[in-house]
Amino acid sequence: MSEPKFWNSKTHPATLALRPLSGVYALAEGAKRFFIKPQHPGKPVVCVGNLTAGGAGKTPTVDFLAQHFAAQGLSPAILSRGYGGQLSTTSGPAVRVDRDVHTASQVGDEPLMMAADWPVYISPDRFASLRAALAQGADIAIKDDGFQNPSMQHHFNLLVIDGASGLGNGYMLPSGPLRQPLAVGLSKADALLILGPPSHASLGPLIAQCASQKVAVFYGHIIGHKPKLAAGEKAFAYCGIAKPEKFLASLEASGVALVGHRAFGDHHVFSEAEADDLLQQGATLITTQKDMARLSGAPIGSKLHALAEQSEVLKIHLDIENADALMRLLDETVKARQANQSYTSY
Repeated sequence: MSEPKFWNSKTHPATLALRPLSGVYALAEGAKRFFIKPQHPGKPVVCVGNLTAGGAGKTPTVDFLAQHFAAQGLSPAILSRGYGGQLSTTSGPAVRVDRDVHTASQVGDEPLMMAADWPVYISPDRFASLRAALAQGADIAIKDDGFQNPSMQHHFNLLVIDGASGLGNGYMLPSGPLRQPLAVGLSKADALLILGPPSHASLGPLIAQCASQKVAVFYGHIIGHKPKLAAGEKAFAYCGIAKPEKFLASLEASGVALVGHRAFGDHHVFSEAEADDLLQQGATLITTQKDMARLSGAPIGSKLHALAEQSEVLKIHLDIENADALMRLLDETVKARQANQSYTSY
């Protein structure tokens, strides 16, 4: 989702008007935790979640962890809710994402994007996804989001937060970005990963609270890889993601000169008219991997297909400071908790 500007204000009229609803949300979230007993998954599950709504950088973090496990000789699988996909609302068996068969409208743009490199399973029931993944050879699962869902215990909880957005105004949804009380979230967390320059005012108190609750804090950066552009060639950027400013910053950092840009809402489904308008910009078009996933599979001859064919993609990877320490903490914690299947991570 796109982040409302009032999430950074404690006194904005919208913030004040929505505070009663935040109280209702908090009661519902607390009741869910009280009545649902978390179950041990049997096999190692690492959760990449966040404290807030909106884009934080979970997807490149999931990819980073998958690479780590693969380098150890393990077979990782990714468990996703399949947000935005039609198949994610069905109650049938979990679906393994197939890029040759599925479209983003069926399975969601992020699962379709990640399926280029890893086995990805979608279902509202993460246990169903886990069973399907294990049946097809996975020996460790990475749960993409779902940190606030109390049904499954996790062997390790890695929270990702955007350094520029922090915790916003510190209020719970919908008057602020928090998805559950901060103390509750940190009580389950094993590590916090701050992505990008830690500039938001809320991060100082957050880091202090992490220290008091013994949550390890790490820092990372999203690195963009400049597409193959001719010397002096300029581009027009477009995207439909939660934080388009991060995409633009990555383009600038990678040395891409822009003549303009256009931002759409998160998970935006492009129309033929919008595709035609973008094709008329008279410059090299460049977009994100997630947006390209939504454009893939467009009918040949359509403007959407032409847009996909004529767009360059900014590929990214995650660079984590002191990554060895984070991976050592993760591996040791997973091993210890798998040996003690009576533990409770939630």
